[in-house]
Amino acid sequence: MWVRRATWAVTATCLVLAVALAMFDAGRHSAGDRELTVSPSGDRDLVAAAVADVEAQGLHCSQAPSLADRIVFERLDGTVDLVSFDEALAAAHSGDGWVRWYCSPPVQGADELVGPA
Repeated sequence: MWVRRATWAVTATCLVLAVALAMFDAGRHSAGDRELTVSPSGDRDLVAAAVADVEAQGLHCSQAPSLADRIVFERLDGTVDLVSFDEALAAAHSGDGWVRWYCSPPVQGADELVGPA
């Protein structure tokens, strides 16, 4: 008789644990990706002006991450600076601001590799 009660108790406990685990797992994944993205409230015109100035100097700028010579970096206080890749990496890692644009000299012969537009 006690074996039957023990069996029912273990079965009920396992069932409760399975349901609780399923609910926890469903709740954890229902919100989607929880990565926190913080965007600055700075003036976008400053970033655009900095990019225009850099491109006027003959550099090509892109928002796509790349190993670049110069970086348009927006600081927490809203100022925009043109810094080296190393400086931007260190500042972004320490949370001092955001990398906005990657700027490098144009690649020689790039038009030949891509072809006509």
